[in-house]
Amino acid sequence: MALPPAQPVLNTLFVYGTLNDPYVRRLITGETLPVQDAILYNYRRIHPKSGYPIAVPWSGSKIEGAVVYKITPEILKKLDDYESEGTLFKREIVTVHVGEEAFPAYVYTGITDALKPYFKKGVGMRDRIEAFIEKQVNTLLEAKAATYMRKDVDHQGLPLQVTKELLSEETHSLMRDYFQEAGLPVFIIKHELENADIPSLDWIKYTPKAAEYADEYIKLAVKFMIFNQIEERFRREFCPYVKTADEYYRHTISAMMALKLLVSNYRQLQLAMFELSADTYDPSFSYVDYTVAAIFIANELYTDTQAKQIAEWVRENRRFGPTPLGAELEFSNIGGRVIGSNEGDDPKFDGFYYFYDFDLMRRGWKLGAHVDDHGFLTTTHTRTRGFLELAFGRYKLLGDVSKPATQDPWILSQMIELAIRYLAIRPHSLHISMQIPLDMPFRPLSDPDLLLCLLLLGGDLRHDEHGTLREMRIFRKDIIREARNVHFSRLNRHHTTTSETQWHSVVEYQFSRLFFDYDYQPLIMAVKGFQLGANPLPLRGGKNCHTSEHDQTRALEDFLIRWAEHPTPVSSAMLARFISIVEDGLTYEIQATDSKKYAQYAQRTIGRIEEQLHQRNQLIQTYYAYNNSETVSDQDH
Repeated sequence: MALPPAQPVLNTLFVYGTLNDPYVRRLITGETLPVQDAILYNYRRIHPKSGYPIAVPWSGSKIEGAVVYKITPEILKKLDDYESEGTLFKREIVTVHVGEEAFPAYVYTGITDALKPYFKKGVGMRDRIEAFIEKQVNTLLEAKAATYMRKDVDHQGLPLQVTKELLSEETHSLMRDYFQEAGLPVFIIKHELENADIPSLDWIKYTPKAAEYADEYIKLAVKFMIFNQIEERFRREFCPYVKTADEYYRHTISAMMALKLLVSNYRQLQLAMFELSADTYDPSFSYVDYTVAAIFIANELYTDTQAKQIAEWVRENRRFGPTPLGAELEFSNIGGRVIGSNEGDDPKFDGFYYFYDFDLMRRGWKLGAHVDDHGFLTTTHTRTRGFLELAFGRYKLLGDVSKPATQDPWILSQMIELAIRYLAIRPHSLHISMQIPLDMPFRPLSDPDLLLCLLLLGGDLRHDEHGTLREMRIFRKDIIREARNVHFSRLNRHHTTTSETQWHSVVEYQFSRLFFDYDYQPLIMAVKGFQLGANPLPLRGGKNCHTSEHDQTRALEDFLIRWAEHPTPVSSAMLARFISIVEDGLTYEIQATDSKKYAQYAQRTIGRIEEQLHQRNQLIQTYYAYNNSETVSDQDH
């Protein structure tokens, strides 16, 4: 029997869809290849509303695209992997036309039935490219797993899953670099993964002091890993729900969904950790053992039904505004005393002194976890005592590289509340940040009493040990640094990528107390509206505005310090003026979004802001009324 004729080997490829984009071609092939405009006759390009363009035979039709030259066998293999030949697309030989010349070329045509699952809302070109890169990375991770994983844990791809968890920061960083650099050579990806450290607990044997606190650190590490596993599932299985624009942090919505599921099942989580001994330090356990436990617990907690309910809950409640937002949360079991604390002052974490030894920055990177000692940025080689800080959107600590967490105040408020509940570490302070338009000039603050309205909403008004009413964030010097500088608000500048040269101006409000079980939506909206409506110069970092007024700032700080020591009621006229400014700022937002849904949300929240202002102001009025009556009573006697 005669053998079928061998397929000719070609060095040309006709492209018509995503591969017709030079950027995508370079991402996939790692090469800049020569191209020419070309036409493919008797085929038609079909592009579903959601999905990928596909070519199908169609008599009398034509596709205008391009022919790519110098397609080597190595490049063809990469393209086949990307197109998933034999599953989604098939590669065949056709005749293409360049001007008057006709010659054979490869082309990828769609297998319609196989492509149907991909014709759904929210799945696009970047998702396909990520799947292609992930396939390459997984091969390298499997090789790395073989070098350190025991043979007895080879259960349903567990070695790969464990390795992906332990090196998740590195793999996601490589993914970002792949897109930013228009493709990374495989040898660079391989080198980075081969040289990435697998965390170990062996060092504890030589640091007996650390063993005293190891239970709490292990518990936190396992909780971070469980969160990572569930966040990844939400991001993978609910792609249309969690997608964000490129200028925003891509893990925010999926992280919120994961936290919601975990907080909703917190008792079950605790029991599972107890049953697997994943909430205590056992010298016979390795870091890998705890990772395996975290993966099993995550799989037990995650259910399709509840995940779907959470995804729908998020979809129904989202309220997109135009202003990029972020938040930083500080935690400490001993409050502000952690700064400058000594060994043993914090009986649970020792001021997070061993945070980096337990590899917790890599475990908590999706939430921007690090230690803040109110000094210079700490690194993984630093032991210092300070706050555990979550910086939403901060994905590269050194270099100050971050993206806004969201433009949705509801999502940001939920993230704050859920993170507090999940960590179960005493909350301390909250910083709310917003990116402001570069063309919006700062203005001097018209009246310092306006800042008191913000303190009414987000400050810490309560009685001290002697029964005297104070604003504790300032009175206890939580936000007072050297020379009586009050860190109430600050102007920061951030890059969104490591290669970006343009700075983004971000105003950060640092005065807020972080409370358990508190809805921060009114405060977030008030801060936004106030900044957009009045755009006052921040008290710190003003040198970046070129309009710094040192004397005015000093007077404002002295005013805030005096008020915090003895808070007095804010006048009704000033409360009304503050609300008017907030309304002006939110109206600016509403006009920018042209969203009826957001406009209704903003109007409702203004009502809540006004109500909270009067409630807090009444607390001060009641305090003085009571104390005055006590004074009169004493005089009568």
